[in-house]
Order: sequence, then C-alpha cells, then structure tokens
Amino acid sequence: MKTTIQTALAYGLALAAIFGFWCAIGQPRPIPEAELAAHHTLQCVSYAPFEKDQSPFDFAKGMTIAPARIDADLAILSHRFSCIRTYSVAGLEALPEYAEKYGMQVLLGAWVGADPKLNQQELEKVVELAKRHPASVRAVVVGNEALLRREITGPQLAEYIQQVKAALPGVPVTYADVWEFWLKHPEVAQATDFVMIHILPYWEDNPVAVDQAMAHVKKIREEIGSKIPGKEIVIGETGWPSQGRMRKGALPSLENQARFIRGFVALAEQEHWQYNLIEAFDQPWKRIKEGAVGGYWGLYSPDRVDKHILSGPVSNFPNWRMLFAQSAAIALLTLLIARRHSSMSAARWLQFSAAMASGAILIVLQGHQFSIISTNNYEYLWAGLVLSLSAGVYLLTLKAIASGTMPRHLSLDGAMDFLRGKSRLSPEAVYGALRLGVITCALIAVLGLVLDARYRSFNNFAFAIPALAYAWFSRRQGGQTCQGMLERLSALLLAAGAVTILINETPLNWQADIWVAICLLLAWPLWRQSRGISLRPLLPFGLLVLGAFGAFAALRHGVFISERLVGVCADSPDKTVCLVRSMIGKLMYNQVFAWTSITLAGLAIWRNSVCMCSLALVASLAGLAFYNVNLAALAFVLAGLTLVHRKNTQKISA
Repeated sequence: MKTTIQTALAYGLALAAIFGFWCAIGQPRPIPEAELAAHHTLQCVSYAPFEKDQSPFDFAKGMTIAPARIDADLAILSHRFSCIRTYSVAGLEALPEYAEKYGMQVLLGAWVGADPKLNQQELEKVVELAKRHPASVRAVVVGNEALLRREITGPQLAEYIQQVKAALPGVPVTYADVWEFWLKHPEVAQATDFVMIHILPYWEDNPVAVDQAMAHVKKIREEIGSKIPGKEIVIGETGWPSQGRMRKGALPSLENQARFIRGFVALAEQEHWQYNLIEAFDQPWKRIKEGAVGGYWGLYSPDRVDKHILSGPVSNFPNWRMLFAQSAAIALLTLLIARRHSSMSAARWLQFSAAMASGAILIVLQGHQFSIISTNNYEYLWAGLVLSLSAGVYLLTLKAIASGTMPRHLSLDGAMDFLRGKSRLSPEAVYGALRLGVITCALIAVLGLVLDARYRSFNNFAFAIPALAYAWFSRRQGGQTCQGMLERLSALLLAAGAVTILINETPLNWQADIWVAICLLLAWPLWRQSRGISLRPLLPFGLLVLGAFGAFAALRHGVFISERLVGVCADSPDKTVCLVRSMIGKLMYNQVFAWTSITLAGLAIWRNSVCMCSLALVASLAGLAFYNVNLAALAFVLAGLTLVHRKNTQKISA
C-alpha cells in the first residue's frame, strides 16, 4: 500500500509539473498593436498560391493553380490589405482578374534568373498581363534578388528593365533586392522608375534582434534614400520568421513575428512609407533551400489559418495541450520501470520524478522541432534516430536512478567490435552501442554547424538528455578509464567544434550557447576516461584532411562562388574556368559528391580498410566544401570512426 501511494504521489507531482510547464509557455500574451482607423487596410503583402505540399518546382510536373485557390486567398487577404505582390507569373495568370474583383492592386513580378530563354518568356507574359489588366497592375517588378543569387549581372538586368519599360509606357517598372545590392549596382537604380529594397533584420550579415529591429529598418531606409536621391523608395520585403534557428540575438518565434510586424506597421504609417510585408501564407517548400526558417514568414499558416500576427494575443505554442498530452504519455510509459523498483526511498523517488518529467518534456520539444524543420527522407531518418537515442538514454537513466546502480558501458572501440559481430551480446555492449550512436550523431551535428550553419537548427532538446546523463554516469563511476583513441579524438573534436560554434554564433545566440555546453558535457567524460592516450598515429590522416579540405575550399571560393566570374561566364560560357564552374554546379545539385562519399564510406566500413577510409574522407570533404553537407558529414564521421578504430586495433595488436 505504501509503495502504491509513493508511486501515485511521484507521478502526480511529475504530471503536475509537466502540465505547469506547457501551460506557462503556451499561454497567449498581449502584444501592442498599431493604432489604425477601424477600416484602415494595410498596404501590400507578398503572395504565393502554394498549399502545404506544393512548390513552384511542381510546375515542371504539370501542376496548375486552380482559379478557386486564388479567389479564396484574395478573399482572405482583401480584408486586411489593399495590394499584393507576386514574384512570377507562372500559375498566376488569373490573379490580376481576381484582384480587380476584390478591389486590390498588384505589384506584378517577373522571375529573372540565369536562363535567358526563360527570362524572355516571363517578361513577355508579364507585359501581356499588365496590358490586359491596367486597372489592377500598379507596377511591374522585373526580377527578385537575382543579383544576390549571382545569376545575372547589373547591366543585363538593366536591359531587361528597359525592355519592359519600352513595352509598358506609363506603368512603373522596378527591380527588388536586398538593400546592399542597390548600392553595389547603381546602373540598376538608374534604369528603374522607383527603388524597391528588402530590409530583413533577421537575415542581415550582422543579424539584428527584434528589440533593435525598428531602429535598424529606419536607419537603412533613410540611408538608401540619401544614397539614391531622386528615386522613390519602397520597402519591397520586410518581416520576421515565426520558426527556425536563432542567429546571434535574432530569435524566430510567433511572439517576435507579431512584435516586429505590428511595430513596423506603426512606424511605416507614422513615416508615410510605402511597403510590402513578407508574406501572406507560410510556404513550407522554402525550407528545402532556406532551412526551417524559410517556411515560416507568413501571416497565415499553409492551411490559411490566422496566426494572429496582426492582432490579438499570441502564443509561441498554441498547440500546447497536445504537447502536454504527448509528454504525459511518455511519462506514464516509465511506470514499467518504476513498478520494478517501487521500494525506492523518498529522495530517490523525487530524483526519479524530476528526471522523468524533464526528459518527457525535452523529448516532446525535440519532436515538435523536428516536425517543423524536417523536409526530406534523410531529415526524417535523422529525426527518428536522434529521438530514439535520446529516448534510450532517458530510459537507461531512469533505470539507473530507480535501481541505484550505474550502467557500465563498453568503450567506443568495444562498441565498434560489438557492432561488427566480434563480441557477444550483453547489457554493457548494448549500452556502449547506444553511447557510440549518441557520439556519432553529435559529431555529425557539430560538423554541419561548423561548416554549414546558416540554415541548420540546433537539436538541443534531444542531446541535452545524453549530455547530462553521461556526465552524471561518469561522476558516479569514478572516472573509469577506457583505453582507446576514439574517446580521445571524439572529445577533442567535440570541444573544438564547440569553441568554433561559439565564435561563429557569438554568445548572443543562447541556442548556440546551450549547444556548446552540450558538446562540452559530452566531451568531458570521454576526455577524462582516455587519459594517457596518444593521437600521434592519426597525425598523417589529420594532415590529409586539412590539405584536402583546403584545396576544395580554395576551388570553391576561387571558381564556384567567385563574383568576378559571374559576368565573365555570362559573356563567355565556353571558357574552361566557366565549364569547370558549371560542372561543379551540376555535381553539387545532383548530390554526386554526397553519394560518392557515402558509397566509399560504406565500402570502408565493410572492408575495414585504412586506404578505403582515406578515400572516403577525401570524397566527403568535397561534399562538405560544395554544400552536400548532410550525407557528406555522415560519410566523414563514419569513415573517420572506422579509420580510428582500425588504427587503434593495429596499435593494440602491435
């Protein structure tokens, strides 16, 4: 009877704590709104018609946009906006007609890129639509951030603008880009009727926190006005993301999005600026190119549900009740462990309850993040693997607390032998394999955040569980020594990656700060347990890695992303350097670097060959240098672990 009461009390307290947490962070909070007249409509908003599972890439597969979709969307937007901005005419041929139906005007966009033939098709369509609907087409926007993407030169863009102006006398024509590129290409400003700039504080090279965002927008708007005199300045894009990774002090969230948009509208109305907000509806397809943050700039969800960005209280977790239910379900599953150790002391029950509630919350938070950021099979597999490892360590920790016995692990080398079938199944082997999985995934994540961090989120919630657990296990086990280079090298790489991330992200990014702490917590017991281990046998391979990556990085900067070659290759695409540049682009786009490296890594693991591991490392470095980071990072870590394990085995045999 006593144990039943203790169990009920422990789980009651845990569930109450879980509910209190989700209720606290899920409550809507009031945010000041712009003081506008009752029937005052806002100016323009960016519009794309795509639904949750659609993207502009689907046009090549025969997708069409139903006129009813455009009609329904404009019916929603017309209640709050007097104008919409588009980026292409593809699939939107009916839009100006429906804009007229709802009394809205259109900033009609033509997509301009690296293909002259496709550019001409867009320009011809945009001219045709503008002529057919003069009542709704306020202006034509020739190209969007084409200079930023380095797909076209300033003189080429100016020619396109002049072409459209000649075909549409009386219709204002402009181009839209990030504000810096207007200053870099004055010939474009000279060709336009007005200047359309993008000011996105979150995406600045030096990101601006939401509290300083209004001052930043005003400063940039005034600076462009003074440097491009005689031209009307229109803010063509401004906004804030509701989801995604933090950049320095700039944190995406629903509350911050509402705070920015409402503050900007108030400022713009006060200053009498012309503006366009980005964007009407969340566009999940943008996550493919821009990471999680790209899909969540909308004022409405992909299902056309109001996110309450413009008015009303806002919650960062509007679905907190469902998240609480998930956490509670995970916590209740641990009853299977608690029932076997129901005679725990009161102090141990308290410790068990705290760990059980905290872990359940962290796992659900990580699952929620993965549901937002995952876009392809690799990312879904990564999410499943990381959550499974985190859940495994969570259950292992609860078992250790309940039993009062710390789990014993095989070394990382021992875990490698177990996975290769060289040792028998045992609890120590399973726990060692679990730890090896955590360290492997942590190294892959660190590699991505060091070399390709811009669009990559921090998986803090999942990795916090093993980081804290293994640090606690290590202290309770008294620093048991594991003789192997894998522990030493893993600790060194985790610590070095943590320092690099801290420097790149700056301490202002508290998401990065938490990740740095997680890396150091994971590294500390590995370093402590591998005292006296020398990494000298790995020095030649370290030099190979540094030399190969340096060569690939030089090729990337000197040829592939060289601004100097943009104009050269536009005029002379048959030059050798331009052909090399084009070939690299095709290899990168088709993930050839990534698949080559993962294939070689698989062969290296199968053959357990030092030579094959070296080839896999070099191939993966090409993938890392040329933006095939996900699979290349996986290949690099797997080949590296296999190589170190092989060298460690040779050392012991000798």
